[in-house]
Amino acid sequence: MNWREAYFSQAQDDYRIFREFKQRTDIAMCQKLHYLQMATEKLAKGFLCSPNGEAPPKKVHGALVKFLKTSKGQPNVRRQLGYENYRTYATYIDGILGIAERIERLAPVGYEERLNPEYPWETDDGVICPVYYDFSEFSRQDIIKFQNLTDALFRVVDEF
Repeated sequence: MNWREAYFSQAQDDYRIFREFKQRTDIAMCQKLHYLQMATEKLAKGFLCSPNGEAPPKKVHGALVKFLKTSKGQPNVRRQLGYENYRTYATYIDGILGIAERIERLAPVGYEERLNPEYPWETDDGVICPVYYDFSEFSRQDIIKFQNLTDALFRVVDEF
């Protein structure tokens, strides 16, 4: 197994958990978002690996948005997602970057206290525990739209 295959495999398993959790009402939103963030980060890192998969991608959390932006210049990815026209695809990706950026920012970074599904953080109103937070910053429509893209990207993995 090379780096690309390893990232894609782990991303698929994380995404499987997200999909299972998404259907359940007894699972907190923080857990659902945690697995979505982890899956899409690893999926993007798989796409960003060297073409032969021998070299790993950079170990940063900013892979998702970077991949989506660079995918606009990758005709093979665009076509595999069903877009023949560059402009149409670029418009689609630009329209989804906002939710991608918010999902990407869910990854905890060092000791920075901010909205995330994994660790409590502090605000002017006190300490916030993710399990009790509703994550209303993520609308149902945004999650569905992003899930549709993620589903499509996993189909591309088989052809990549």
